[in-house]
Amino acid sequence: MESSIEIYIEELGPIRDSRIELKPFMVFSGKSGTGKSYTALLVHYIYKVLCGDEMLDWFVQNNVSFDKHKEQLPDANQGFLYEFTLQGFEAWCSRSVIKYVGDMVGNYSLEGKVSIKFNGLPTDRYRFSYSKEVLEREGEMKYYDTVSMNNGFPLRLPYNSTGWHGIPYMALFTEYIKDIFGISQDGTFLLPPSRGGIVCLNDIGRNALTGMYKEFMWDLSELKTASPKNEADNGNYSVLSRKLIDGKINLRNSDLYYEQQSYGEIPIMAGAASIKELAPFVIMLQKGLVGRYSIMFEEPETNLHPELQIKVADILAQLLHKGCRFQVTTHSDYFLRRINDLLRLDLLKNRSNKEEYETFCHEHHYNPEVTISSELVNAYYFKRNSDKTVSVMEQAHKNGIPFDSFRSVLENQLTDSSYVYDKICELNETVS
Repeated sequence: MESSIEIYIEELGPIRDSRIELKPFMVFSGKSGTGKSYTALLVHYIYKVLCGDEMLDWFVQNNVSFDKHKEQLPDANQGFLYEFTLQGFEAWCSRSVIKYVGDMVGNYSLEGKVSIKFNGLPTDRYRFSYSKEVLEREGEMKYYDTVSMNNGFPLRLPYNSTGWHGIPYMALFTEYIKDIFGISQDGTFLLPPSRGGIVCLNDIGRNALTGMYKEFMWDLSELKTASPKNEADNGNYSVLSRKLIDGKINLRNSDLYYEQQSYGEIPIMAGAASIKELAPFVIMLQKGLVGRYSIMFEEPETNLHPELQIKVADILAQLLHKGCRFQVTTHSDYFLRRINDLLRLDLLKNRSNKEEYETFCHEHHYNPEVTISSELVNAYYFKRNSDKTVSVMEQAHKNGIPFDSFRSVLENQLTDSSYVYDKICELNETVS
């Protein structure tokens, strides 16, 4: 069975009987109030479990502690510590994700039925064992508390250190899962809608926030203090950030400033709305840390001119090929059209010879290096049913993401516009 992470939504908000599968680039479109943010948060939570420390809550709830297990070993030098099943882990994820989504959207009594499945794993039981290990390091003999899972790669802890609780179990299991599913990130970042209005808040203002905006400000605070990658490792990230905002974001004493070479520096508060919206993403790029996070990017088009929306789509495409992961909700036909173009360009690239493809790109103003492989993408349309429930429809995106949420609006607008134009012409003829 092929490895996959799936979410089955029996009931959550308006959503009923739907299924989604995680891919590096996930695109959620549909009308407002159909549950796009709920679903994106489901995915975001899975990454928080695998790339953060959310799983520690599971061990705390079950009173699981490496320290206690080691103390109870009959043989102080080796032995069995603890085991759990995949089914138990999935059941905990499925329960705890509902509370997380409720907390993020401010609906603390949110109820739902969701099932998270990690498919295709070679085993469903995870057994942890201990051994006291002695190794030579730099000419000295050093002792370690060594923990292994299913007799696999060992985790070595300082001998007789304490306060580990469930951390060794979490570390071994999450690294195992991430390796199976090809996840390289070690953190998450939540970019909520209309975030530009709060990027300049200080710590006092941040403490007054709740839900996803509180998580966003904590993520931003950690990003501000995070050390940048070496310039050699940063690659083209800083170049991408300059292309995006025609300048850079500076940080001084945790305050943000926008700098353009020709015009100098201004506080971020005085910057354009588009600059404030993009500032956290730009900082990730400038520091070379964007690949570290699985990023939930709500409505990247907010306050952005269509040309800038296209730039964002191009940059996301380039980052996908560097191993980045995004969950995007959108109402923008400009953004989706560009994603479609990049999906189709990838098909064209694979079906044409190099010279023909590059000539086409040159003639039509595309960067031949910027494409999106359909294998990296899953796209979902949130369809409102006649009974007000919502079905999440997987979209066949190999030839581009269908514009289900925009086509009828566009067709109706064009029809209505033609009626207005015809009426004006009719009146003009009458006056003549």
